[in-house]
Amino acid sequence: MRRSTVLLVCVPVMPVVATTYPIAAQAAIRNNMGSAPLISCNEMDRTANGILFNGVAYNTDVRGNKMRHHKWALHLDGTAVIGTQTLKGNLWYNAAGGGGVCALYEDTANAPNFPFYYNPATINGGSTAPPSVWPMSGWFVVVGGTNYDCADHHGEPYCSQFHTGHQKDKLTDLDVRVANDSLENDPYTNETKWILKGGLYKKLDDNPELQDSLQTMAELYDDLQGSTTADLKAIDDQQLSLYDLDSTVVAQLHVNRTQIDSLLALVKDGLEQLGDSSLTPAQRQALITSLGGYRQNIRDLSTWNATALQWAADGKSLMANNVQAANTNITVNELIQENEKVVNDIYLATVGQDIDSFTTTQADGLFDIANQCPMLGGNAVFKARSLYWLIDDTYDFDDASLCLPWGIIVKNMAGQATNTVSVVPNPASNEATLVLSRALDEPGVFVLYDGLGAEVMRRTVPVELPRLTFNIASLAPALYHYDVRGPSGLIGNGKLTIVR
Repeated sequence: MRRSTVLLVCVPVMPVVATTYPIAAQAAIRNNMGSAPLISCNEMDRTANGILFNGVAYNTDVRGNKMRHHKWALHLDGTAVIGTQTLKGNLWYNAAGGGGVCALYEDTANAPNFPFYYNPATINGGSTAPPSVWPMSGWFVVVGGTNYDCADHHGEPYCSQFHTGHQKDKLTDLDVRVANDSLENDPYTNETKWILKGGLYKKLDDNPELQDSLQTMAELYDDLQGSTTADLKAIDDQQLSLYDLDSTVVAQLHVNRTQIDSLLALVKDGLEQLGDSSLTPAQRQALITSLGGYRQNIRDLSTWNATALQWAADGKSLMANNVQAANTNITVNELIQENEKVVNDIYLATVGQDIDSFTTTQADGLFDIANQCPMLGGNAVFKARSLYWLIDDTYDFDDASLCLPWGIIVKNMAGQATNTVSVVPNPASNEATLVLSRALDEPGVFVLYDGLGAEVMRRTVPVELPRLTFNIASLAPALYHYDVRGPSGLIGNGKLTIVR
């Protein structure tokens, strides 16, 4: 289980059937909180959201992504905090559909604090400037410099290398704000600030050279020494070390595996030779003796491997117990800290020791945390869900419902009402009426086709009118097909039969 970093690179997400974006929370890529997400060089098309951010995503790097037909190609909701993005080379190819905006930050007050700096350019057919942005000023800012290009990542195509290139070892404007405790406005709850400070402490601890780069960084790092934040970070580091196997043991395991493969090949050849009817008794006995020696060597090597791996497992279990004891001694004062401690304890007692079953108490503890609003319970909520899904992988945690009682709005997956379309002919008056189950929110178009697919009529469907009457006197008796389309795509279609 990855403990913090999200890595999503070079993935095409293009459902071919989506044209009207009926589900507002549908997203090709959705990042819900986390630490140091890297979302790089992905290609998205025909989803309501291209990339959707919810919650605090510390030290985010979103770059080189290709966004095509979406209602909101880049969407940060009112709780999202991802930091400044500079010359990232994200590309927009189409205008927003469905009355949306190509780049939307719902927290308009904080958008100017974390701008997207870009140099207007066309890269691989896409524009670094989104066709529409909200808020319109202060968020997307033009600067000089070279935009990131996935096709030229240090001289090679990025996706052919899969180098992360994630520059987590540099301080950002968000880091400075966190260190100065100068974050303001609604997204920055106490829980949010705790997550951000924890992320900054991790960066400073992993990159000691940054601790003295600014006085505020040195002060923050010193202040957090011996704190719950520092203690939990140490537990995270030790959990990762559970999977470190001694390099000399790893090398010997590879050598043994190669020798076993070679011996198996010799056994196969020997067995084939035994089938030769021209062998003398002495030759046959020599082959049998050789085969016995090969097999004994294979058993010895396999025994060594099994013993080494058992030693590693025993050592891992012992280390997990030691880390668990250290975790038990951590003092916590807030729910978000308690969640981290409880999830750590359960993880170290189970998965950390290669145990995939849980006691009733452990399962209940995981569910209690997994069923919290992540904006209050922190990233431990997602860790708890990952573990709980080992128990019941069908359970769906509804963040919209979990967060709403606390006044936190999270995009849910509720679909919009569908629009039923029909055409009712009235031969007596040579008219027909397009009937919509509900009026359109934006202008549409009604197009009529004959049996060969040729367009014979086109009418504009105005907003806020569920009916449109048109004359059919010029149309010959026949079977026709029609479509009703809006900026977002197909709204409905059907058949019209004219009989006189």
